[in-house]
Amino acid sequence: MMFANQLWQVQRLLHGSGSVSRIAFPALLVSVAAVLVLYKHWQDQTGGDPTKTFLALIVVQMLPLVFLEKQILSCPDPISMLSRFGSKVLLMHACFLALRVCSWPLLEVGIGKCNLIGLIGVCAALYLGFGFRFSSLRCQMDLLPLVLLAVGSAFLTEVVDFYNHQSLLESTIFTAANYIEILVFVPAVWMVHSTVKKGEDWSSITAAKESEASAFFAFLVAFYVMEDLFSAYRLGFNEPFGAVGHIVHFLLLLDFACFLLAHIYNPDKLSGSLLRWWGPTQHWV
Repeated sequence: MMFANQLWQVQRLLHGSGSVSRIAFPALLVSVAAVLVLYKHWQDQTGGDPTKTFLALIVVQMLPLVFLEKQILSCPDPISMLSRFGSKVLLMHACFLALRVCSWPLLEVGIGKCNLIGLIGVCAALYLGFGFRFSSLRCQMDLLPLVLLAVGSAFLTEVVDFYNHQSLLESTIFTAANYIEILVFVPAVWMVHSTVKKGEDWSSITAAKESEASAFFAFLVAFYVMEDLFSAYRLGFNEPFGAVGHIVHFLLLLDFACFLLAHIYNPDKLSGSLLRWWGPTQHWV
C-alpha cells in the first residue's frame, strides 16, 4: 500500500487534477525537445546536421505518446484499454527490432546487442504476458499498413536523398527502422481515440490482466533504459544535444508508464474493480 500511495502522489504532483495541468508535464517535455531542434537548426549553417534530424525524429515520436496520454485521460478506466492496445504496441516494437537485428551484419542501428536483447524481451512479453502465438498474427493484420507505410516512406526518402548515402539498401533499412519506431504508439492512439469517440460501453471491455500490465511496462521501461539512457551515456559530452534528446524521450515514456501504473495501484480503486486482477482469494500484503 505504501508503494501505491507514493505512486499515486507522484502522479497527482506531475499531472494535477485539471484537464490542462494533467497534460502540462508531457507538453513541457515535447517543448524542450522542440526548442533543441530549433536551436540546432539555427546553428546549422551547412545543412544536413544528423543531430538536428535525430532531435526532429524524437519530437515526432513523442507526439503520439502525448496524444495517447491526453486521450486516456478521457477514459473512465484507462487500464481497460491496455488489453486492447498492449499487444499491438509490443508487436510494432518487435517489427523494428527484428529489422535492426536482421540488418545487423550490414548496418548497426543503435546498439546491436541491445537490439537483440530487446527483440528477445518483446517476444517474451508477448508470449508470457499476452499469451501471443503465431496464430494470433491474423488478428493483428491491421498493423501491416502502418509497417508498409513506414518502409515505403523510408524507401522514397532515401531515393530522393540518394546523393547523401553510399548504399540505398542500408539507408532504407536505417530509415525504415526509425519510421516504424516513430509509429509504435499510433495503434494505441487510434484505438483509444475510436473508443472514446464512439462512446463505447466500458463494461464490455475486458480489463487488462496483471500479467499483461506487468509484461507491457517491464519491457517498455527496460528497453528504453537501453535505447535512451545507454545511448545518452555513450553520446555524453560529444553530442550533448543528442544525449538530452534521449533523456527527454525517456522521461516522457516513464511519465506515461507511471501514469498508467498509478491508475493500476490507485489506493481508492484497490478495493474496487482492479482488485479482481488478484482473484477473490488473494490478499495484499
